[in-house]
Amino acid sequence: MSDCVLVSHPRPGVALITLARPERMNAIDPEMNQLMAQALQRLEHDPTVRCIVLTGAGDRAFCAGADIPHYLPFLLENIRQGRDDPQVCGLTHRPTTHKPILAAINGLAMGGGLEIALACDLRIASTQARLGLPEIKLGVLAGAGGCTRLPRTLPAALAAEMILTGQPIDATRALQAGLVSQVVQPQVLLETALDLAQTIASRAPKALRACTALLRRARFEELSAALQHEREAFAEVLQSQDAQEGIRAFAEKREPVYRDA
Repeated sequence: MSDCVLVSHPRPGVALITLARPERMNAIDPEMNQLMAQALQRLEHDPTVRCIVLTGAGDRAFCAGADIPHYLPFLLENIRQGRDDPQVCGLTHRPTTHKPILAAINGLAMGGGLEIALACDLRIASTQARLGLPEIKLGVLAGAGGCTRLPRTLPAALAAEMILTGQPIDATRALQAGLVSQVVQPQVLLETALDLAQTIASRAPKALRACTALLRRARFEELSAALQHEREAFAEVLQSQDAQEGIRAFAEKREPVYRDA
C-alpha cells in the first residue's frame, strides 16, 4: 500500500487508518481515493477488526479536501467520459464496510475532508479543528454529500451559512451544533478516539452490526435520491466556465473573476 494511506492495529478490535499526505494537508488525490476504498474493503474482511478510526497525519489537517489541481480535473474527465462515480474514499455514497467508523478530526476538515467525516458514524475533534465546505469559493459545490448531509446534521441556518459562504466553523461551534460529539486537546485526541473505538469494539457483535446499519439508514438509504440530485448538480457546475476559472485562480493564487450567469 502506498504511504499516503496507512493502516495499523493499535488496540484489540480496532484498526486505525491515517490519511498521510501531510505536505498537502492530507488532501485527496486519485491515488488516495482508490487506496482508502481498498483499505476499507480489506478491513471489512478482517475478523479481528470491529471498529475503525480515521484520522490525518500531522497536527494541521484531518483532510483539507480535494487536491484541487489533480483531483478536480480527474473528476471532470470522468464526468465528460460518462464514468463518474460519486463515491469518495470508499465512504460517501455507499458503505464499503458494515463496521462503525469514527473520524478523529485533528485539524482542518474542509470540502471533501468534511464530507468523508460526515459519512462516518461518529466524529470527535481537537480544539484546533476547523470544519467547512469552501467549494463555492472555487465556483463549484460540495458534491460528495456535503450539500446533502450538512443541512441534515446541523441547524438549517448554520448549514446554509457554511455552504453559501464557504466559511468554516471552529471546534467549539461544531460541538454546540452537534457536528461532533466531543472536543479534546490535540495531544489526547488520538488516544481518546482509540479508547472510544475500543469500547465500541467490545460490544456484542450482532448488536453492533445492527445498530450501525440502523444509524446509517438516514445517511445512505434514505438520502439516496438526494445524493443523486446533488451529484447531478455538481457535475453540471463543475463543467461550467466559472468552475474552470475558480480552479485556475486557485492554482495561480489569485481571486477568481466569475462571469457565468
